[in-house]
Amino acid sequence: MTAGLQYPFDLGSLPDAVIGGIGHAGGGLSRQLVDPAARISFAEVRDASLAQVDHSAFAAQTALRLWADTPPARRAQVLMALADLIASQADELTAVECVNVGKPLSQARRDVLRAAEYFRFYAGACDKLNGDTIPLGPDQTAMTLLQPVGVTAHILPWNYPISTLARGVAPALAAGATVVAKPSELTPLSTLMVAKLALEAGVPDGAFNAICGAGEVGEALAAHPNVAHVTFTGSTETGRRVMQAASGPVAGVTLELGGKSPVMVWPDADLDAAAEGVARGIFFNAGQVCAAGSRLLCHADIHDALVDRVVQRARAMTMGHGLTDPDLGPLISEAQFARVEGFVSRAMADGLTCATGGQRAHVPDCPQGLFYEPTVFTRVPETCDIAQVEVFGPVLITQTFETEEDALRLANGTPFGLVAGIYTADAGHAMRFARRVEAGQVFVNGFLQGGDTVPFGGVKHSGIGREKGVSGLRAYLAEKSIVLSHGELS
Repeated sequence: MTAGLQYPFDLGSLPDAVIGGIGHAGGGLSRQLVDPAARISFAEVRDASLAQVDHSAFAAQTALRLWADTPPARRAQVLMALADLIASQADELTAVECVNVGKPLSQARRDVLRAAEYFRFYAGACDKLNGDTIPLGPDQTAMTLLQPVGVTAHILPWNYPISTLARGVAPALAAGATVVAKPSELTPLSTLMVAKLALEAGVPDGAFNAICGAGEVGEALAAHPNVAHVTFTGSTETGRRVMQAASGPVAGVTLELGGKSPVMVWPDADLDAAAEGVARGIFFNAGQVCAAGSRLLCHADIHDALVDRVVQRARAMTMGHGLTDPDLGPLISEAQFARVEGFVSRAMADGLTCATGGQRAHVPDCPQGLFYEPTVFTRVPETCDIAQVEVFGPVLITQTFETEEDALRLANGTPFGLVAGIYTADAGHAMRFARRVEAGQVFVNGFLQGGDTVPFGGVKHSGIGREKGVSGLRAYLAEKSIVLSHGELS
């Protein structure tokens, strides 16, 4: 695949930034973007300068009144047009996302079409953001207005660039807020492409800006005095820094952070369905998923039978360049590869049992690629590093329990609380677990199901706030109360 590799897209006219409706060359560091499967550079993008960060926030502030005053039905038309443009260019966006992130082609296409659906969903909400009236008696009338919060900053992760962009930008624009998006320095291309499409769809100049860069750019954006709300997806450590930066302008924050999500399986569960859900939950996107089900909690009676099923699925997975649509693509970068390898090496040194995987995968068509074998460690003590810390790779650990209380203690036994799953035929088990597990989203008999209209977000170290669905609008709306005293009629 590497020899004579031809990419099915042309990035020749793509700017480094879109600010105030105009494409700009970046004023900062130049970065080579690397295809993680082929390990070759395929594009170059320049970071924004700090002056350009300021320019983008000013452009968004300048456009705010125009976009906020745009009739809701017109905003809906614009967002629907943007959804249609994304869908019409799905082939090119998919290829870019596939090569830039390394994910299999079908998964990249799913992300692109999800982005279009986010804009469609929130387009339908534009003219339904109604306030209330509140009874105060005959001499007063009280009402509430839902108004856009102001300029919103969106600091994006590298694992799901286009879908995470749409997940935050679509409700912000639907609410009448304006946007500055900063993608990860590793995966900026789809954000820049969508920002250009937004102009074509009719989003006013300055209402949707995009700038590139790493931590310095993101922190400057989060701390900008024009910014009223910051939406961030990434690691818990970085999320803390973003939150501190946003405290300067006293901006609101939505933080979707790390996870160490448990999947509990009881003896009465359909073990084949559970194995399929567990394998998908940890190996999808090579495990580079914040909601990955990285801890399999098995009842002791079915542990070995279930692990055998998961291992069989892991060993059958194909690996290769994303453009060939394998089951697993590479890890995103050398730094991420070293992180995963470090966790596995320490687990091996601690004497943990590795049922499968545990080493670099050699893919003949991509001999230099950053591929890692799907890995399963069994019966891991709960105090081990690999059981407590997010690996963000295709690494599953298993633990066993005997009682419901033991299972719940294990499930809640990490600092994280993003998602959780349970497989059981007993509705009582399912509901007791769903009520008591410390997680923002719980799946019963189908891990990572339910779609993008269901609220999503975490508790504890997994974040603040909710995205997706109607709940995703709340961060971008400010409720204003108006009380009118009108006295008695003469």
